[in-house]
Amino acid sequence: MEKPRTNWLTVPEAADYLRCGERILREFVTNKEIPHVVFAGKALFYPSRLDEWLLEQEQPCKPRIVDSQKDAELSEDARRIKPDCPRDEVESVIKELIQYKDGNERFVNGLGRNLRKDLMEFDYELLSPKVFSQLSRWAHPAKPSPRNDWAQERARNISKLMFGKLIDRVYHPSYRS
Repeated sequence: MEKPRTNWLTVPEAADYLRCGERILREFVTNKEIPHVVFAGKALFYPSRLDEWLLEQEQPCKPRIVDSQKDAELSEDARRIKPDCPRDEVESVIKELIQYKDGNERFVNGLGRNLRKDLMEFDYELLSPKVFSQLSRWAHPAKPSPRNDWAQERARNISKLMFGKLIDRVYHPSYRS
């Protein structure tokens, strides 16, 4: 005898439908975080309600930055370092970045090395778009963490020393943000 067809999904079927593990789905059921019914001691799911629930979980998109906005934010004038920049103070902070975690933190150390390289190459006149963008992202990190907070303080300090202000967060095509 053939099993009757139904629209209702069992836990394994719903997990497959949602492309997640059964354990995660069972946690959602236990915490009443996902629409379901309990029938005969088993959780059952209706596909259209799962679709609605998934859409409610959708994250908003970041606003798209148009090329003219990118160009303005990364213009040479925006990246120009003020003439009276206190080089000794900047070098001191760059040294902290390079030595962070004994030089074993590639992202923070990389910021320090990239800043030093650009400043030597451009003789403290401006930063390349890539390094300016890198500095701006460290001055405004996406997520707080002890490392990000530590680096943010130094990136903001460097920004104020070199540009006389806290630079805005900008994007460069060579970095994912």
